[in-house]
Amino acid sequence: MLATILLSLPLVGSGGEVAVQAGVIHTMDGTGIIDGGGTLVIRDGVIVAVGASFGAGAVELPIGIRVVDYGPDAVIVPGLVAADSNLGGLVAGPRTADATLSGADQFDHYGRYTADLAGGVTTAYIAPARSRLLAGQGAVVKLAGKPGKGRILTATASLHGSVASDSRGTPGYWEPPIPATVDVGLGVARKQLPGTAAGALVALGEVLALARGGGASEEYGPYLGPELATHIEHNTPWRMHAEDSEEVGALLDFFGENGLPLVLAGTYGAGDLAERIAAKGFSVVLTIPVRPGVKLLDRGKSETAVWPEFGVAAELAAEGVPFALALPHFISSSNLRFAARIASRGGLDEGQALAAITIDAARILGVQERVGSLAVGKDADLCVLNGPPLDMTSSVRATWVGGEPAWSAEGGATVLEVEELHVGDGIVLAPGQLLMDEGRIVEVGRKVAHPPGCTVVRGAAAMPGIVDALGHLGLEGSGKVPKTRFALKSIVEPGDAVDRRVARAGVTTVVMTPRGVNKTGAPAMAYKPAARDLDRMIVADPAAVHLSWTDANRYAAGAAVRETLEKAAEYKQKWEEYEKAIAAWSPPPPEPAEEEDEEEEEEGEEEEEEEKEGKDEEEADEDAPPAPVTGAWVASISGSGGDAARLRLQVLEEEGALEGRLRCDLVSSELVVVEGSLEEGALTIAGVGTRGRVQLSATVVEVEKKKKKKKRKKDDDERDEEAPDEPEQRKLTGSLTVRGETLEFSAVQTSTEYRVARRPERRKQVTETTKAPKGKPKPPGINPDLEPLRRAMDGRGAVAVVVEREDEILACVAAFEAVGIRPVLRGAESAWKVADQIQGRVAGVLLNHRVIAVEAAEGYGKRRNRYAELVAAGIPVAFHSAAEEGAAQLPMVAAYAVSQGMSPTGALRALTADAATMMSISDRVGRLAAGLDADLLLLDGSPLDLDTRIERVWVAGREVGDR
Repeated sequence: MLATILLSLPLVGSGGEVAVQAGVIHTMDGTGIIDGGGTLVIRDGVIVAVGASFGAGAVELPIGIRVVDYGPDAVIVPGLVAADSNLGGLVAGPRTADATLSGADQFDHYGRYTADLAGGVTTAYIAPARSRLLAGQGAVVKLAGKPGKGRILTATASLHGSVASDSRGTPGYWEPPIPATVDVGLGVARKQLPGTAAGALVALGEVLALARGGGASEEYGPYLGPELATHIEHNTPWRMHAEDSEEVGALLDFFGENGLPLVLAGTYGAGDLAERIAAKGFSVVLTIPVRPGVKLLDRGKSETAVWPEFGVAAELAAEGVPFALALPHFISSSNLRFAARIASRGGLDEGQALAAITIDAARILGVQERVGSLAVGKDADLCVLNGPPLDMTSSVRATWVGGEPAWSAEGGATVLEVEELHVGDGIVLAPGQLLMDEGRIVEVGRKVAHPPGCTVVRGAAAMPGIVDALGHLGLEGSGKVPKTRFALKSIVEPGDAVDRRVARAGVTTVVMTPRGVNKTGAPAMAYKPAARDLDRMIVADPAAVHLSWTDANRYAAGAAVRETLEKAAEYKQKWEEYEKAIAAWSPPPPEPAEEEDEEEEEEGEEEEEEEKEGKDEEEADEDAPPAPVTGAWVASISGSGGDAARLRLQVLEEEGALEGRLRCDLVSSELVVVEGSLEEGALTIAGVGTRGRVQLSATVVEVEKKKKKKKRKKDDDERDEEAPDEPEQRKLTGSLTVRGETLEFSAVQTSTEYRVARRPERRKQVTETTKAPKGKPKPPGINPDLEPLRRAMDGRGAVAVVVEREDEILACVAAFEAVGIRPVLRGAESAWKVADQIQGRVAGVLLNHRVIAVEAAEGYGKRRNRYAELVAAGIPVAFHSAAEEGAAQLPMVAAYAVSQGMSPTGALRALTADAATMMSISDRVGRLAAGLDADLLLLDGSPLDLDTRIERVWVAGREVGDR
């Protein structure tokens, strides 16, 4: 029984395990592509499991394992393998053939190869040198991981050489005789092969004969023969650079006859001989002729000029030749994916192109047991992309080496790629893309920019976040009507669970409106309940004011509104008059400064006072105690190995006791807390760092003060004047000891303060009042109750009016028209009856929730869709909830209106663009356009389809989750 229970328990993860997940994984091990969600389990830098995340055969994750999920739109491929790189040696040996020079010796084991890692490259080939018949031994290395020799996968991947034109410039070999006497002389440089392609083959024959003979050679040196013999015995591949088909053919014949393994590097001439290469079983490292980031190259105008060809890779693939793709050796490997994509443009299958920079490259370099594919037992080197590996808009999000992140993209840009992008104003882009960053929409189109490292999200459709044109979310059940001047933003705070739930239902903006109105207007604030911070939360406060035209006494209907409009018109007129006056006003010329009549008389007295003050200061300096050691000291310090570092010491001295902080990478990787004493100018402090006990002994060296001259101008005559004494920096000279190693230093004092964290003091703000120039017009006072109406008259705000009957509607519209306002009619039960008379005169209509109106007629009444008829008449409408959390059902109201005959396009506009325009917030929300807030919904189908579900929601560029 106990054994059964134990076997049924889930696995428990160890601390060194991590699971990496993505939507797609290209394993490149011949098992195919894992689509629909894949998982890699990594333990101690090695892959221990790989497979699907869901369904039958899914990878079982141990309990407690750390999971890194890059999302369903991410793609994982093996870390890219650069079959050539710009990391190799630059200085070749003096002889034309040298098998002892090692590429591994040219590699910086502690280097940071950020650019290559940012391109997804984790493994690279290192050439020992270039431009030699035989330059040495090529190596294969990891570009990240634990520093040291562990980064070298193989130090002898190949014997690196060339028979191309670059090898024909080898200088003559000269070795001075020892001793150089008069009768012997200094000797002369001996010319070295090759000078031609034929000479290269002759030299290769001599080199091979030397290796098989095992002897020394005066021409090639004493070490070449024995070294080559060892490599021939171990069957080390010869990696020979060739350019044209003649050079390739000569190498095929030579190595075929001698039974040696050959890797052709280069070469644009391999395509014509692909069949011969395949027959001999040789492989190719094909250089793609692209030069990203480098000046364009003139290839020549003659008939024999060699122009780039991009079909060579396809020709090699057609004949079954094993090949890897590489960039020119002077180009960064960070562009390797781009080179592979260019090769696929020449007819190469994208799958073969990806293999040529992963597993096939690893096989040719002889490291396929460690890297190149994602399989159990291999190194966990991964490249995480935001799209298909060779798509031009895809970029690297992260690079892992040995099961640890080696590079991650910075920045929070997100790109949506959907089949239908509903902009909100009736335009649909199919397909469409959207780029958002820092809370704003950056670009909208069929194909948008994909910044490096951006997150790409794919789906069926997307639309703007819904605007609830009249809602009560945030009022918490209150029925109070605030004054017009009241700032509603003072009663809201960043969203809670209910706010996020409403947002996930699609409603991202709510025009929070009190449940009643008042005489001067009830303020309505547009805000985003699910936003994370108050700054992004508030769209406009107020966005609109709500008035009521309707009155229980029909004879009094509109009287209060007319009175308010008259006051607002007078208020606006005052501001217009002020603006005209201030535009016509010119400031008076500045008054001349008063001359100082007594300046000459006072000059002598000032000089006498300055001389006296100078003497007093000198006497005070002589009697002053030594300056305190408290403060900050900085020095440059060198270790015994030549490493340089910065020493920073902050110390506080109180009655001879010292305490403080010391930072220096040579003695500790962390901050060291120190304490000690100061006796007769000698400072001794100690503490414990990561390398052990740290002790500092030093003395303070006082520096004499000096006088500083400055110029003073008076009546166009200049004379020197002594400035106050200016002290030079003091020095702290001594030694720093850790683990028996003593490091000398000399530090300078940069501050005399010992800084500690404390609560900042709240200081009273002092406002300076300046006297207005004479004659400048004075602005009228701001009336907070009338300011929203003035903004509406200028077209910068909205006014909603409760009105029902058609006669009242016409009177209301006329009254607002007289002061230049296009009102939003709220309620407007009979607006459809006078649609032809109000079209173009109103900003829109907020109908109640009764979509269908029944018109009295003979027999059965005629059913009329009020929303549809107003939209057909060219009058915008907007849906609203008039509820709090009930706003989550707002899409259902629109769907019902569509089911009763309303245009789906019109309904979508009523939820988004028209609602935002009506409330004068279209400069922030309501549409998907560059510069607007990134509020949008990702759908699994077309909007307003009852089967469509909202998959993801973004508010101000941040995805809304459960928490």
